[in-house]
Amino acid sequence: MSGHYCFRLIEILMTRGGRRLLLLLALAALVALAVAGKDYYEVLGVTRDASSAEIKRAFRKLSLKHHPDKNPGDESAAQKFAEVASAYDVLSDEEKKSKYDRYGEEGLNNAGGGGGHDPFDIFSQFFGGGGRQRREREPSRGPDVVMPLRVSLADLYNGKSLQFSIRRETICHHCHGKGAAHEEDVHVCSECGGHGVKMTTRRVGPGFIQQFQTTCEKCHGKGKIYTSTCPVCGGRKVEMADLNFDVDLEKGTPDGFEVELENYADEMPDQPAGHVRLQVLTAPHPIFTREGDHLWMDMDISLREALVGFNKTFTHLDGRRVDVVRDEITPPRFVTVLKDEGMPKQHLQSEKGQLHIKFHVQFPASLSDEQKVGFRELFSMK
Repeated sequence: MSGHYCFRLIEILMTRGGRRLLLLLALAALVALAVAGKDYYEVLGVTRDASSAEIKRAFRKLSLKHHPDKNPGDESAAQKFAEVASAYDVLSDEEKKSKYDRYGEEGLNNAGGGGGHDPFDIFSQFFGGGGRQRREREPSRGPDVVMPLRVSLADLYNGKSLQFSIRRETICHHCHGKGAAHEEDVHVCSECGGHGVKMTTRRVGPGFIQQFQTTCEKCHGKGKIYTSTCPVCGGRKVEMADLNFDVDLEKGTPDGFEVELENYADEMPDQPAGHVRLQVLTAPHPIFTREGDHLWMDMDISLREALVGFNKTFTHLDGRRVDVVRDEITPPRFVTVLKDEGMPKQHLQSEKGQLHIKFHVQFPASLSDEQKVGFRELFSMK
C-alpha cells in the first residue's frame, strides 16, 4: 500500500465515521466469537419446534435483559446480547432457519453471500444508520381495519354463526405481486443493488467526511426495475376481491366485543396483511335492555292488578314463555328480579345473569260514579 493510501486510510479512521466503523468491526468480531459453536435454540432458550411467535418472545425478553444500555460496561452482558441477536437473526428468517436445521452452521457458511448473518445489519439498530437496513427484521404488518358487526340481542343471547363479507385488496393473481407482466421483466436495480437506498459520502471540511443515506433515484426506492406492466393490476401488484367467511358468536358475547381475524385486511407485497377487527354492535331491542350479564324490561299493569295481584307472561329471547306472578300489592316502579333469566355468561354459559322487571301502574283516565262509590267503600273498610 502506497504512502498516499495509508495516509488517506488514517485520515478516514480519524473521523467520527471512521471511529464508528472501527466500533462496528469490533462488535462484529465479538459476534463471530460469541456464536461460534453455539446452538442457536439453546441461546434463545427455546425448543427446536418452537413457533416464530415463541422465538420472537424469547428474543425480546433476552435482548431487554442483556441490552448494553441497561448494562453499561458489562462485557459479559454485551457478549450475551451479541449471541441473542445473532441467534434471532438466523431463527427469525425462514430460509436461514431451514438451512441451519438441516446443515447447522456449516450450511449457513456455505450459503451464497457468505455467513448466515451480517454483523452490520445486527448492530445498525444501535447506531441510527450507517449500515444497511436489517433484511431479516420482520416487516411490520399493514394497517388493521375495524368494521362493525351488527347483531340482534337475540343473536347474543342464543349464540349464532353469521356470514360476513369484506372487499379487500389481495395480491394480484396474474403477476403474484410482482407488478410486471412476466417475472423475467423484474430486475434488481444496478444503482443500489436492490436496497432502494444509496450511501453517499462527502467532505465537509479538512479531515471530516459525512456519510448519509439517500433514496435511489433510478428505482425510486423500490430496489427493482420493471420493463413491463402487469395487464391485470396495472403495476399496482394488488387487485380487489371479495372475501366471505363465517363468524361464530358465543352466547353472552358482550356489546363492543371485537372478533379479530388475523391477516384478513388488505394484502401488500413484502408485508404481512393487517388484521380485521369486527366490533360487535347490538341493535336496540323493543322489550329488553342489556346491562352486562343482566337484562331489564318494563311491564305495564293496571291499577286493579297493582292492588290484587296478577299472572302475566312474556316471550323471552329464546322463544320461551315466562310467567310473572304476584299476589300482593305492586307499587309504581317496583322492580322484581328473576334469577337466571338474564344473559348467558360468555365464558361460563351454564350460568346466567338476572332479569329485572320494572312495573308501571296504569291509572284509569277517569272513574264512573259507581266506581268512585266502590273505591270509597273499599278504602273506608277497617
